[in-house]
Amino acid sequence: MTVTLAPRPALATPSADDLTLSALRHEIDRLDDDILDLFQRRLALADRVGKAKDAPAGPHLPLRPDREAAVLARMVSQARPDQATAVAGLWREIVGWGLARQTATQVHVWAPVGTGRAFDAARRRFGQAARLTQAHDPEAALDFAAHGDGVAVLALSADHPWWTGLRDRPGLKVFDGFGEAAPRALAVGRVDPAALASGRRVTVSAGGADFGPGAGRWGLATDRGWTLSLVDAAVPLDRLDGFVGTVG
Repeated sequence: MTVTLAPRPALATPSADDLTLSALRHEIDRLDDDILDLFQRRLALADRVGKAKDAPAGPHLPLRPDREAAVLARMVSQARPDQATAVAGLWREIVGWGLARQTATQVHVWAPVGTGRAFDAARRRFGQAARLTQAHDPEAALDFAAHGDGVAVLALSADHPWWTGLRDRPGLKVFDGFGEAAPRALAVGRVDPAALASGRRVTVSAGGADFGPGAGRWGLATDRGWTLSLVDAAVPLDRLDGFVGTVG
């Protein structure tokens, strides 16, 4: 009995597009390997930073907004303009995971009606490594930050002038703001004043406080004669009638 085998189909000749796609995927895989190696090396260095003999110690959180701002600005300045937003988001995550090797970042978020925007802003700022929790009221968020357990992100609201209490909590400092033209939420924590990023000073002052000739001032909120403002003058850190932090 003769068995006739069906002819095997001829292998299709790869097209030029297929070869290009295969080569591109191979290059992406190679770059992914390189990125993974570099990222893990960076995390190992972050471990060493936290254990360095001259690492910051004391009542402040191991946050360096000045260093973070400098790293972010350097990376964004080197990025292609059409990729700057992606680079900024990526480096926020990288810095966040590096910080997590030194301490668990806990963030209490408060907003009067819903927490979507405030939560989104906090997540973008501190990255996926941070643990975000909703605070029931602004006082609870401020207490959490004041105890040094983590930081708080609080929305600005005419109904809850929580920011007036910053003058009674000298250990707390505003170290970042979230919003488009002007901050609509602020991040506060026990941050070393010397580690605050350079930028507009955040002040809580009575009436029309004078911050010097030519000083630009933008009011963010008011309450019973007190004003929360951004000031572009170098308000002294120890000025009792105003300074509560900076927004880069």
